[in-house]
Amino acid sequence: MAMAVQGRRTETPERDPTGQNEQRGYLFEDLFAKRYDEVILDGLAPSRLGRVMPGWARLARELQRRREEYDVIVTWSERVTLSLMALQALSSGGKPHVAMMYWFSRPSVRLPMRVFGQSLRGIVTWSSAQRNYAIEHLGIAPEKIYLIKHYVDQLFWSPRERPIDTMCSAGAEMRDYPTLLEALRGTSLHCHVATDHVRVDRMGFARRIGADRFAALAGDHVSIGRMPRTDLRELYARSRFVVVPLQESDTDNGITVILEAMSMGKPVICSRTKGQVDVIEDGVTGIFVPVGDAKALRAAMLELWNDPQRARAMGRAARAYIEKHHTLDKFCRDAKAAIDAAVDGRRAPDSAFSSPHADRAASEPARS
Repeated sequence: MAMAVQGRRTETPERDPTGQNEQRGYLFEDLFAKRYDEVILDGLAPSRLGRVMPGWARLARELQRRREEYDVIVTWSERVTLSLMALQALSSGGKPHVAMMYWFSRPSVRLPMRVFGQSLRGIVTWSSAQRNYAIEHLGIAPEKIYLIKHYVDQLFWSPRERPIDTMCSAGAEMRDYPTLLEALRGTSLHCHVATDHVRVDRMGFARRIGADRFAALAGDHVSIGRMPRTDLRELYARSRFVVVPLQESDTDNGITVILEAMSMGKPVICSRTKGQVDVIEDGVTGIFVPVGDAKALRAAMLELWNDPQRARAMGRAARAYIEKHHTLDKFCRDAKAAIDAAVDGRRAPDSAFSSPHADRAASEPARS
């Protein structure tokens, strides 16, 4: 079966099967017989309209134009997905379209989904909260939404023995770094925040805030700055735990950093938001604290910092959980299986999960 797959372009062309020097992004691409990406536009002479169209709109138009070359289109981009949905709905024909999505409640997404969403052959997602939203608020049939667990390259982000001398935070999407800085105030904890900006969502549209606006608030023990992946891996290795302070959201903001840290064998202290519910098991692989509560965050950080044995035990449990549920290899297999099921018209299983220990809980005898 020939597929046109619009996904995330691999950042580097090198292939490192060991996963020690480069993440293995090619694994997902290798699952498909044919792959299109932004390179589909390379070498095309844009029309007058094309010159003013953004790249994602041009890509969706080109995929629709070439639709006879393949059997199914898989998109992994909100803008391309929504554009292609609209084009297929407004044209005389299209090919089965499977979308990989995770943020249905965003206004810029939910309105087009209400109008065109039923045209999708299937949806692959990794957020149970957002899956529920799509079913309950957008009217998407549950049998069309395939829920899988998100991924981390467990070979690249693997435990490393390093002297522990810090804690850290990372990421930009919907981060609440002012609360983290307030929680650190008055402590001797050293923390590096690996970011150069923060993205705040307002009414469904992201706004970028430079790191300099909150760097001035940092104390002597706090440093801020983005770093390459290999340096970030070393930072995780030197950290007793990783903090992911979040603003309230109904999607899984912070998931990438959470999975990277857990894969490195580090417990995660995270804000308890409505959307971040599928990975951390409170008290076992990490600690949840109320959103915006600097006092509770400070208490959790000091608790883990002063109890290295507990932090190591939680880190081991985190790594074991990643190896069972969130490896890159498993994600690729599960995504491919979901796409194949959607194309074949097989219903998505009713397997929405509400906690990372659902499998374990289901196997335990009921307690009176």
